[in-house]
Amino acid sequence: WYQRRVREAVVSTQSTGEETNNLATYMCDSVGVLQSAGTNPEKRKSDIALFSKLISDTTANINLLIDSLPTEEISSENQLSCLTTLLKENEEADKELAMARERAEKQLNLIKSASTAIASSQLKIRAELAARLTS
Repeated sequence: WYQRRVREAVVSTQSTGEETNNLATYMCDSVGVLQSAGTNPEKRKSDIALFSKLISDTTANINLLIDSLPTEEISSENQLSCLTTLLKENEEADKELAMARERAEKQLNLIKSASTAIASSQLKIRAELAARLTS
C-alpha cells in the first residue's frame, strides 16, 4: 500500500513537472510569435487564440495533476507497520524459495542417478552386442 502511494506521488510529480515545462515553453513561444507577427492583426488573432488554448489546457492539466497528488500524511507508525509487513512477506518468500531450491536439487539428483543408470545400461548392452558379434 505504502509503496503504491509513493509510486503514484512520484508519477504525479513527474507529470506535473513535465506540464509545467510545457506551460513555460508555450508562454515563451507565444511572446516570440506575437512579437514576430508584427502589425498583422489576423496573424496575431490566430496566434493569440492558439497560445491561449495551449496555455489554458496546460494549466488545467497541472491543476488536475496537483489535485490528484496524495494528501494524506503517512505517520511513522504507519510506515513502520508497512515495513514490518514487507519484512514478513520477504521472510516468507525467502522460505518458499529455499524449499523450492531444495526440491529442485532433489529432482536434479534423481535425474543424475537415472542418467547414470541409463548410461551404465547402454554400456552393458553395447558390450554384450560386441561380445556376440565377435563370437
